[in-house]
Amino acid sequence: MNRKIAAGAAGGLIAGVALDIVMRLMHARDGGSMIAFGAHTVHASSAVAGWLAYLVYGVVIGAVFGWLLHTQTLDDLSSMVWGGLYGVGWWIVAGLVLIPALRGAWPFSISAVDQGREIALPLLIGHVVYGVILGLAWSRITNGTSLGQRPDTARIAPRRAA
Repeated sequence: MNRKIAAGAAGGLIAGVALDIVMRLMHARDGGSMIAFGAHTVHASSAVAGWLAYLVYGVVIGAVFGWLLHTQTLDDLSSMVWGGLYGVGWWIVAGLVLIPALRGAWPFSISAVDQGREIALPLLIGHVVYGVILGLAWSRITNGTSLGQRPDTARIAPRRAA
């Protein structure tokens, strides 16, 4: 079980970097950077803090993904689908609970919905990309394959002719 949680955390780091890239490309409705929005949300003044917040967030929820799937053995496609759905779930949690709470609003309140409206689409895209990459990385790490190797060929030992 610990190996799969660690795989989730490692996959979360990989996917967190991807989330960071997506967030750098996306802009909030007001035209500001999503990295700056992340920094503002964690009450920091530097973009580096926003970047670190995305990475820490990615590792933590990646470990939770590994914990949730610790009894499963999934192929790449199934892991990517579950990861994408997991990303959508965290998009909802982030938009209605985490971000409003960090910004001083009550979760699930009208104020929370208003605060989340400006970043809903970029955050959804980022979370889906994060989840799909997390699922792929988790599958490859837990199945013992590299990202360039097919899982069905990973365990085939070479056979010698008789």
